[in-house]
Amino acid sequence: MTCKNCGKEFEGGTFCPHCGASQVSANNTTRADDAPSTGYAVLGFFFPLIGLILYLVWKAERPLRAKSCGKGALIGFIVGIIFSVISNLLIVPMIMQMSGMYGMLL
Repeated sequence: MTCKNCGKEFEGGTFCPHCGASQVSANNTTRADDAPSTGYAVLGFFFPLIGLILYLVWKAERPLRAKSCGKGALIGFIVGIIFSVISNLLIVPMIMQMSGMYGMLL
């Protein structure tokens, strides 16, 4: 990699080891290894809290990967809410009816 400020070559990084100049331009703040990731989206779906944490950690330096984590976490959270509402509306009355407590509530 060549420094944008002094022109000397170095192995890589966000700052030149020779002059200390930033190698990240103002219009291109993403990293070369940033890409949307289905694996992280699935991880965020099954573990929304982890997906949210990864989104917050990566949103500045890896926005595409962070967006995948955030989408997975959001979808997983919404599906969890829907599942809990359905289970409370359908499964709990069935259990109460089986135990004979349903008639006491009506």
